[in-house]
Amino acid sequence: MEIRLAVSADEDAVCRLWSMLLEFYHKQAVPRVLQRSFRYAIGHPRKIRIFIISINGVVTGTASLQLGHYSTWNNTWYGHIEDVIVDPAYRNRGLATALVKHAIKTAEENNLSRVELNVLANNHAARRIYERLGLTTNSMAYELHFPHIPHAPKGSG
Repeated sequence: MEIRLAVSADEDAVCRLWSMLLEFYHKQAVPRVLQRSFRYAIGHPRKIRIFIISINGVVTGTASLQLGHYSTWNNTWYGHIEDVIVDPAYRNRGLATALVKHAIKTAEENNLSRVELNVLANNHAARRIYERLGLTTNSMAYELHFPHIPHAPKGSG
């Protein structure tokens, strides 16, 4: 098992995993949007890190860490973990736990004050992983999507 930063050659594998994650959320994105997002992220490692986990050279999972959220409450920067997904054929081997631990360690090494993540309330398997790692919640996440705004990073293509 190896965890490392994604590189250009990992685009197809990561986009495949992201598609699985979107399917789980009953959402869709066209492949070119996922490709643009991947390229933007690996081109901006000071803002976003995409980690992959592989077994015998096969990319089996991914997680992302955004490094640039500013906390007005305590004048510090914090991170956001997202896109945690392990291929169903490789689940129940501790891979998601290893990915999230790696993201947390990276956040700490980058002097972030905390990390946050969102998870569906009914995703009990993921919630158990996060809680075992010490993440807690006492809040709810709300979101509002603006359909008139393109869903691709600016300057990505």
